[in-house]
Amino acid sequence: MERKGTATQFKAHLKKLVSLLSETWTKCNEYQLGIRTEPDSGVDSARNPVQACSRGQVSTSAKHSDNFVYGTIGYLNVRKILRVVEPRPQDVFYDIGCGKGRILCVAARKPVRRCVGVELLEPLCQIARRNAADLRGRKAPIQIVCGDATTVDLSDGTIYFMFNPFGPETLRDTLENIRSSLSQKPRAIRLVYYNSQYKSVFEALEWLVKVREFETFGGHLVTFWENRRLPDGDRESSKPKF
Repeated sequence: MERKGTATQFKAHLKKLVSLLSETWTKCNEYQLGIRTEPDSGVDSARNPVQACSRGQVSTSAKHSDNFVYGTIGYLNVRKILRVVEPRPQDVFYDIGCGKGRILCVAARKPVRRCVGVELLEPLCQIARRNAADLRGRKAPIQIVCGDATTVDLSDGTIYFMFNPFGPETLRDTLENIRSSLSQKPRAIRLVYYNSQYKSVFEALEWLVKVREFETFGGHLVTFWENRRLPDGDRESSKPKF
């Protein structure tokens, strides 16, 4: 029993140490970038699946009432994802459910054409705009769109990031919004789905193919998707590979 108690205490101390190191690392990154993006609760929901899946405040303009509370992911994982997708100068990077704009701000330090955040709640949009204005080392313009991802214009995006921002109904309609834009403007796109709780929604779509996945240290599954090759003659550019 004593050995079991010692092991439990060790795990508790280790958890506190990891939490402290993570908090310190986040503050260092926030200071370097000149932004503030931590959730108001002080809990990083990227490492707290319970909080990450709690229902959030619902806008009266939302098509479905299945959006989740604001949360963001650690800077190490943000940079790992960007290394995988390798944004290029012609890319337009979308963060759907951008919250306070952490992912956008890191992506905007890459030489991409533009970064766009889509966020349902205006108070978060205001913070994201302020962070975009304060960001140090920005190389790309940042635009924040306040609206429902199922209906806003997503037609110029080439990379789409989602940190499990809503439930399956909104996810399904948002992906349909993207698919519809491809019929009007054929192009190669990449999608990143962090904390892939509703991966089955992606898997049910024939126009998407999963090309990569990994699990974070905190236990979140990250899946990477591309649209299938367009018919010869309709392809705007060669299809990117993760």
